Amino acid sequence: MLGRRLFNVLLHRAQEDGELEEYQARLHEILGDSEYNSSNTAPIRKSLLELMSTTVEWQSPSTSEIETWEACVLLSGAGTRKDKKTGAVTVFWRYDSKVREQLLSPDRYARLSLEAITQLSTHASMALYEICARYVDNPGHKTARQHWRWWKPVLTGIAGDDTKAEYRFFKRDVINKAIAEINSLTNLEVKGPIEYKERDNKTISDIQFEVRLKGRTYAREQPKPLENIAFNDLPVIGRAINAGVKQLEVEVLLRKYGPERLTAAVGELEKRLAMPSEKVGHVLKPGGWLRAHLDRAEKLVSEQPAHANTQLTQAEIEKHRAAWTDEWLSRRRDDIQKGFQELGEASQQELLEQFRQELKTTSQPQFLKRFDSSGWQHRMVRGVFTKFLGIRTIGEDWDKPTTDDILGIAAELATAKVQVPN
Repeated sequence: MLGRRLFNVLLHRAQEDGELEEYQARLHEILGDSEYNSSNTAPIRKSLLELMSTTVEWQSPSTSEIETWEACVLLSGAGTRKDKKTGAVTVFWRYDSKVREQLLSPDRYARLSLEAITQLSTHASMALYEICARYVDNPGHKTARQHWRWWKPVLTGIAGDDTKAEYRFFKRDVINKAIAEINSLTNLEVKGPIEYKERDNKTISDIQFEVRLKGRTYAREQPKPLENIAFNDLPVIGRAINAGVKQLEVEVLLRKYGPERLTAAVGELEKRLAMPSEKVGHVLKPGGWLRAHLDRAEKLVSEQPAHANTQLTQAEIEKHRAAWTDEWLSRRRDDIQKGFQELGEASQQELLEQFRQELKTTSQPQFLKRFDSSGWQHRMVRGVFTKFLGIRTIGEDWDKPTTDDILGIAAELATAKVQVPN
């Protein structure tokens, strides 16, 4: 499912760029378009490898004396490039010339809606949507007519011996659910299956689908664009976009938090992007980072005393200092974990094996047992593994903020508090 969605996202980009020998895009943009919410990019690399091993073959339908057959892989190459200075990761990919010719031709391969691709939740619905999209402009508004056993592996993604399979179950469990999801979430309206029977007038043989375009582009409701943008707001919007945040995301955050708070947060994002990625990891989704930063600041501000000029007791000061320290430490842990997830698979496995060997030397075997059964992200292991990474990448004082670190958090929250609208 992820591989199919990723292929369509890459294709959408290629159709926008036109015919090139090699295509490229920022990793965070590909992840955003794919609605991939995890910071672990290993499945993305695995999907790219699978696309490079998927064979495409076609045979000419000509009845002339010459019959042609050709085959190649779906992607002829793919990879990532990382700028160590900025931490930016770029994805690049290539198509075989024959495949590229087919995919980029609007008459042969439909231009799919990214909005629909990222909403569909099953392989069957996505596969049927891809096929139906090719026939939406067909005068008859009907897909090709094929035997239902031809449709079965196409929609399920599973090939094999299905001589004992029954059409009624395939229709109930796969076809009907896929049609319902497409009609509910995409710009297409699919009807069917249109059934054709064998000569006995009882057994279903061929099926096809009727497809039409709805009057609206897609079902998902879009946020309203920001109205009456002040001229003074344009610089911070531009800075956020340059940092990798989508314009629509910036507008939503500007509306919610106001220009002053957004400006301060964008400044923090720019500082974060300037940090060495090999130590603190990458920011995969700048828009998500910015939103989380603003939400976190708002939550902490709401916990501050109602009157800033009230004399605080020593206990209250210690309480606030503890809250600032916890906030700094939470960010440090997130950065360390994201940095690990951005490493290549070989580097990850090497660190995991080192962590495993270290667990063997401790007097708490329950951690090793849980690590072997559930991995490092289990809540029981995550903290221990983060500490291990922190010491390896930063040093023994990885979890000890300096006075400047604490003052930075306090100043940021104080600024946000002053800017909280009444």
